[in-house]
Amino acid sequence: MRFARPLAIACVLAPACSSTPPAPPPPPECLPGVDGTVAPPPIHTPRWAFEPWLGKDYSSTDDTLAFIQGSIDRNIPVGVALIDSPWETNYNTFVPDESPSRYHDFAATVSTLANEGVRTVLWITPFVNDVSYDLEIGATTHYDGPAPGFDLATECGFFVDDGHAYPWYKGSGGAIDFFDPSALAWWHAQQDAVLATGIAGYKVDFGDAYVTTDPVMTAAGPEPHQAYSEAYYRDLLAYGASKRPPGDFATMVRGWDVSYGFAPRTYARPEDAPIVWAGDNRRDWVGLADALNTSFMSASLGYVVVGSDVGGYLDHDDQDLTGPQIPFDTLVFARWTAMSALMPLMQLLGRGDVMPWSVPDDVDETVTLYRYWATLHHELAPFYYSLAEGTYAGRAGGIVRPVGAAGDFRYMLGDAFLVAPILDASGVRDVVLPAGAKYYDWWTPAAAPLDGGTTLAQYDATDRSRIPLFVREGAIVPLAVSTDVVPVGDASSAGALTVLVYPSATPSSFTFYDDDDTTTTLTQSIAAGAITVGLSRTVKPALVRVRLDAASTAATVDGAPATAAPDFDTLAASPVAASFVEPSTSSIWIKVPAAQSQQTIVVTP
Repeated sequence: MRFARPLAIACVLAPACSSTPPAPPPPPECLPGVDGTVAPPPIHTPRWAFEPWLGKDYSSTDDTLAFIQGSIDRNIPVGVALIDSPWETNYNTFVPDESPSRYHDFAATVSTLANEGVRTVLWITPFVNDVSYDLEIGATTHYDGPAPGFDLATECGFFVDDGHAYPWYKGSGGAIDFFDPSALAWWHAQQDAVLATGIAGYKVDFGDAYVTTDPVMTAAGPEPHQAYSEAYYRDLLAYGASKRPPGDFATMVRGWDVSYGFAPRTYARPEDAPIVWAGDNRRDWVGLADALNTSFMSASLGYVVVGSDVGGYLDHDDQDLTGPQIPFDTLVFARWTAMSALMPLMQLLGRGDVMPWSVPDDVDETVTLYRYWATLHHELAPFYYSLAEGTYAGRAGGIVRPVGAAGDFRYMLGDAFLVAPILDASGVRDVVLPAGAKYYDWWTPAAAPLDGGTTLAQYDATDRSRIPLFVREGAIVPLAVSTDVVPVGDASSAGALTVLVYPSATPSSFTFYDDDDTTTTLTQSIAAGAITVGLSRTVKPALVRVRLDAASTAATVDGAPATAAPDFDTLAASPVAASFVEPSTSSIWIKVPAAQSQQTIVVTP
């Protein structure tokens, strides 16, 4: 049933008059007959989404720019600024609050961030409010009367359930009818100005959960609540993507989740979920396990890019914020930072100003370890992106692959890394290495490999900068390296593709999505003691590090001996094929010049 408009006249004298006279024509703003439906694009997660994210609630232009600059000043990579609520003149008007204390010069802010290589993502929900408020203690934003557009949307019947105003966590309002083509046309028109500023995406929060009916009454008739939710997430992605360059826009949504007393369920469909986050976790060990469980459930259901808020979000032990305060714990933050870096989404978002340099204690140590993990996450972006694209194309089996029993929380990243998060303050845990392959300890790269099927009892990770991390034999890992923060290169690596190869008796390959989004096939194999590494093409020079289990100083590229280099920087600067033995990692580096055809490296004892 649609919104029942009041009758304009009474039917009294005219004998032919129907007992239910037709409603008057809708106002022009109701866009009768205009179909705003937009088809969603094929599932794709942009490269920028795999860079570290920063954001917080109750922010402004000044402190958003300040925490991005704070990262830059501390050599901490950041690729996305998430502007969470509140940022608008009223909720879901898509009009930035440009008052001096909020997002003044909004378009210029987006442009300034873009000039630093940082994309802007905005929070949004499906409600247009008749009453709005902020929950944060000390919040100073006030909203007088209904949000602009509420009365018009009510009059035009653009809300579900006859325009019923649902209470939700930012007030009460009507929920947009995503099954009404005219409502979509109106809703989309509200977004055009903010999309034109160059924003790169929306954080589409789970306001749909606060529509309490099932089925939901829509312009298309009664629809299951699940179908309404999926239409909401699908539309925000589809319209945003239609207004931005192809493949550049994304939404961050919930996949499988359970929170705030709602039953566990999926929200967006996997094909409408470029980025999935586990939101609103406690800032303690309980929250860390909750984030892992939520991410694992999403990954098992086919959501490809998953992650959580570094360090948690809720600072009370219950979700209605009435329970005891949870003190900020830099140890929990450190462990969560490491785990998040080893997920496709790494996002630092919280209540209050919680940056690595503003934690209450262990500041220098926290900044150092956050720099390491954010840098590693940044360097892994080509690896994550390639696995995501390969999964969407049916060539790969996902990024996050849980292993072991429930509650153990070990997982593989593709076929390459085994991650075993630290789950309590002890800093130790048992780590079972999956059978069928050998594994190299990331922290002792020159040590002998460990046999799969082995249990490492009470593995010591009391050094809070580390968690148990292993590389599987046969792994091929493309990286983007430009510093020496992670010891897999240095500043001289910039402009080249870094590839880590861990040879195996079983041949393996990796489909790498290059800068031009055309695939490059990377391969490794061993025969008669010789290690062969293949690159189907090399769009830019490649620095290939091959792990050795036996001493070797000889390498050829396409049959010609590589020039021996005395150190890594000389190798990186070489205009021709070169090699450099690195005893500290039991590896040999090979520089491969750019080429559009196959190149083959052979390393012999």
